[in-house]
Amino acid sequence: MKKTLLILTITSISLANTFARDISEKKNLVGFTAGFSLNTMGLQKDSRFDNSKNTIKPGGVFGVNYEYRAPKVFGFEIGVNYANRGTQQKLEDPNLNRSFFRYNFHSVEVPVIAKFYIGKKKIFNFNVGGFASYAFNVQSRLKIDFKTNNAILVDQDERVNNVLKDNNDKDANGNRPFRPYDAGVNVGFEFVSKSGFGAGARVQQGLVDFTNPKFDFGPFVENKKVFHTNAIVYALFKI
Repeated sequence: MKKTLLILTITSISLANTFARDISEKKNLVGFTAGFSLNTMGLQKDSRFDNSKNTIKPGGVFGVNYEYRAPKVFGFEIGVNYANRGTQQKLEDPNLNRSFFRYNFHSVEVPVIAKFYIGKKKIFNFNVGGFASYAFNVQSRLKIDFKTNNAILVDQDERVNNVLKDNNDKDANGNRPFRPYDAGVNVGFEFVSKSGFGAGARVQQGLVDFTNPKFDFGPFVENKKVFHTNAIVYALFKI
């Protein structure tokens, strides 16, 4: 019983100190972020998916960062994040239940952000910057669910763990359809309380074509570039 009371007391004091502390005068801050993203990209479609429609693919984001904050007004931040980006296409057909084609781009992302603190208490900031990312694993999934099954119409659930290493995705010359790297710009808005807790939202626009220009997509595929667009909402904590 005494040990339990001691643990509760220490925990209460720690939480009280955490919420009571004031980071507004600190110049060097370490931050942690975690949230979710809504992702899309102008994916090229082959002739099998003429009835497909681009939809939003959800994903997760988390990471760490370092921020240098000049006296309350300006901040410079660099971080390292894991981000699940990608795209999803809904297959629209009256003979199908929920069916889709999806790419998950599991990526390491390095954002570089300039922050401009506004308002009387300087707990809000508008931020702009850029990012670079590398997809270390690209997973694909094709799910086809027929409303009625028979010997001809058979449900499918095909998955490829890493498209970037799958030899079946190469063309006759050994080229792969996608390149793993990306870079682009982002803009966002954050709330950061004096105790270090906060939340933010950010929109990213990739500027690098993920399509490999050397890959032979065939004569029936529209020749267009593929760019990522992501909207991110996240919670944050700074110490």
